[in-house]
Formats: sequence, structure tokens, C-alpha cells
Amino acid sequence: MQEIRRVAKGLVTVVRRRGVSYFRYLVTGVAAPWTLYRFAWGPRAARPARRLFAGAARVSSRRPSPGELEAIGVLAARGTRAVRAVVAGADVLPLLDRAHRAGVTGLAAGFDDVLQVDGDLRFAHLPDARVFRQGSASYFAGRDADRVAFNRRFNAELMTEERARTALRTITARLPHAYRDYAPIDFGHGLVVGQVASTDSGTGRWEYCNLPVVSPLVAGKRVLDLGCNNGALSLMMLRAGASRVLGVEVSPEIADAARLHGEILSWRDMHPYDFTVLTSDMRVFLQQDLGVFDVVTAFCSLYYLPGQDMAAVVRKAAGMGAALILQANDGIRGNLPARTRDLRHLMLENGYPGTVVHALAGFARPVLAGHPARGARQGALPGRSRPSSGCAPPPSDAPLAQRASLPK
Repeated sequence: MQEIRRVAKGLVTVVRRRGVSYFRYLVTGVAAPWTLYRFAWGPRAARPARRLFAGAARVSSRRPSPGELEAIGVLAARGTRAVRAVVAGADVLPLLDRAHRAGVTGLAAGFDDVLQVDGDLRFAHLPDARVFRQGSASYFAGRDADRVAFNRRFNAELMTEERARTALRTITARLPHAYRDYAPIDFGHGLVVGQVASTDSGTGRWEYCNLPVVSPLVAGKRVLDLGCNNGALSLMMLRAGASRVLGVEVSPEIADAARLHGEILSWRDMHPYDFTVLTSDMRVFLQQDLGVFDVVTAFCSLYYLPGQDMAAVVRKAAGMGAALILQANDGIRGNLPARTRDLRHLMLENGYPGTVVHALAGFARPVLAGHPARGARQGALPGRSRPSSGCAPPPSDAPLAQRASLPK
């Protein structure tokens, strides 16, 4: 009965924060793609189901014309002077990615017949090429089949659907138990980590709370994310347009998970995100020259440092001219300076006089953002001033080396 109440309370919270329509996404954007992969086209699907899926995929796609393939730079134009090229996988990969970005799959037949045309590589022929609606299950299945074939042909280790899922299971098993379902990430098309409907952390927190505040501040910027945990919010900043994110995470196991998550997101989005994770205490920012950043973030993490170190971090960010984004926890227990009033005072007293608090009613984790004093001419940040309420925080009596990466 207690478990039923907990689930019911969670459903009510999701509806209140994300609306009823979000459940439609959970069905069509998460459950349906996962089900199709598991039972229709993935390696564990039954053979009759795979044949049926393949037939449906052909019906829902079309064969591209040679002109279309020439226009996207993957097929050698007829009549051009070309020589047969001896290629390695690294030479062919750009052609593979170029075709996939255009929605074209079915490239395996071209791997053994690559031509050099005026210094560029092109496939000589692509008899099995098909054009799919990007984002459809058929497209992802075709893209994955190409990458599996590429790995076999060139003895490579490109990320595939099966490799991604296996790697996630392996890395999750290495994490401390409390972190295995923490900071959920929705990579898209049915590939998720943790309970993505949750809005307390990970992708859910980003979409419900952080996105409208943080996204415009990090677009095109170099970001230092202190206490990045498993990389969930770092990766969402990259998806929002950050040019580079350096995450700092003290736990080696969690840092490894963050690196894997970055690799998986780059593969899923077909975008080479610039994401680096440094395994270190957050105070490495004070001790080493990590470079120059436009934005410094610490989402529910900075307050695990001693007070004097927190102040030093904020002052260094201000001296760098970086925008600073902190996230509070108004429901925290113990003596940690994690509440909004604590962090606002910290920012005001250490170089951020224009600090703005962005709070959501009933949500315990307001976001504080500001520019340093000399950057005030950039204009005030838009604010949302709504009351917050408490939620269960991580314990405050853990050793500092552990507290620096407790769930955010």
C-alpha cells in the first residue's frame, strides 16, 4: 500500500509539473521505440518480427535518386574521373555520417567500392540506399544496421544500439547503489537512464526548471560545470548550444559514467559534443588553471564545499568575467549553506551584485544566475519569483570527498 501511495504521489507530481500531454511522449517517444527495438528489429527480436519490420520499413521509405546522393556528397557522379581507393574505416566514416544526417541508410554495399574524386572519397554505388523520415524507428534501425556492418567490415567499434545498452548496464552496475537511478537521462528514441519522468534531477529537472533560465546563458559559451555528477545537466547544456563543457566530478566511477553518457549522446544526436570530464574535487578550479570560461555552473553541488572555498570559487568566477549559475536546495537538512538565501548572499558578497533568483512554486531547487559587476551593462537577467518548498536532500554528514559528488 505504501508503494502504491508513493507511485500515485509521483504521478500527480508529474502531471502538475509537466502536464498530461507528457505521458503521450512517454508512450510514443520512450516506450514505443524501446518496444520496437526489443521485439521488432533489435538483435533479440524474433526472426519473423524482424522480417515484418523490414518489410514495413521498405514501404515507409523510398529509394533516393543518384542525383540526391551526389548532392549530399556520398555518391560519385556519373562521368567524373575517379580512381578506386584503398580505404580504412576512418576514411569511410565521414561518408557514413554524412548520409545518415541526410536520412539515408542502406550503405553497407558501398563499403568495398569507394572512389577518389578530386581528392574526395565517394561511394561508387549504393544499390540498397533508402531515405527515411529521420526520427522514425525505421530510420534508427537502418542507421544501426549500417554501423553494425561498418564494425564488421573495418574491425571497428562504432557505437550501436546494442553497444550503448550494454555499456550503460555495465557502467551502472559499477555505481554506488544510491546513484544507479539518480540523474536520469533521456538520450532520445527509447534510450534512457533512470526514471526520466522525474523532475527532481537529470533531464527532468532540466526540462521542468533549468532550461528556460540556463539555455540562453550557455548558448555558444564555454562552460565549467562543477560537481557534474553523471553529466546529465552538462549534456543538456551542450544540447542547448554550449560550445564546450568541462565537467568536474570527484567520484571516478561517476566520472566514467559521465564520459560514457557524453559519448552516447554524441552518437545519438550525430553531433560531436565537446564534453570533457575531469576526475577531481571541485576545488581544482582554485588550484589549477583549467582555462577561461564564459559560464561557471554548480547545480546543487557547490554547497558541499567549506564556506571559505565556496566564496573563493565565486570570486574566481567573477574575476574571470564569467556568468555564474548556482542551484539551491531549500529542502536540505543539516547545516549545509544550500538554501536560496545562503547562495544569494554568497553571490552578492563575492562579485555578483545583480544576482537573480528563478524559483518555481512547489519546487525546492531554485536557480540563481548573475553576471559579475563589470558585466552589469549586459543587462539584467529575466527573473521568475515564485515560492519554493522542500524536498528530501542528500545526507550532510558524509565525508567531504564523498559530499562533493552527492546526488544533485
